[in-house]
Amino acid sequence: MIGIVEGNLLEATEQVIVQQVNCQGVMGSGLAKQIRAKHPEVYRMYQAQCHGKRPQDLLGSIHAVYLRDENSKPEDKYEYVVNIFGQLNYGRENVLYTNYEALRKGLAVLRDDASALGISIAIPYNLGCGLANGDWDNVVYPMIQDIFKDYGVTIYKYEG
Repeated sequence: MIGIVEGNLLEATEQVIVQQVNCQGVMGSGLAKQIRAKHPEVYRMYQAQCHGKRPQDLLGSIHAVYLRDENSKPEDKYEYVVNIFGQLNYGRENVLYTNYEALRKGLAVLRDDASALGISIAIPYNLGCGLANGDWDNVVYPMIQDIFKDYGVTIYKYEG
């Protein structure tokens, strides 16, 4: 089952929050920039994941960063940030940056891993559809519905 709630993904109560990332090691805008500001270790580990790899080899993979350590705050509910490498490049042009096949592959891997571990997932509304110009209504949301038809996720819709 998929639930849609009003709220900030960065205040999610699920164990995992998800974002789509590019394969260039850049988190300079949108949700990625907010996650980078709140969790600098996510950015450092993401850059390390990108370093020395061919960007096209990252497409469709996921990268989970565990956040629990001595600096964790009690108000931090989620334990992991999962980066889905769903776009090769980034930019401000009016072109499609989201690679739907890569996003689908990453979401399916996430579902399988989360199901095996029994952990809850929070996904941002418009995943891959803001700056990456994906089509939420006709492609990405139906994709999420298909992939997660047998595993519950919460979609966070933030009006901020």
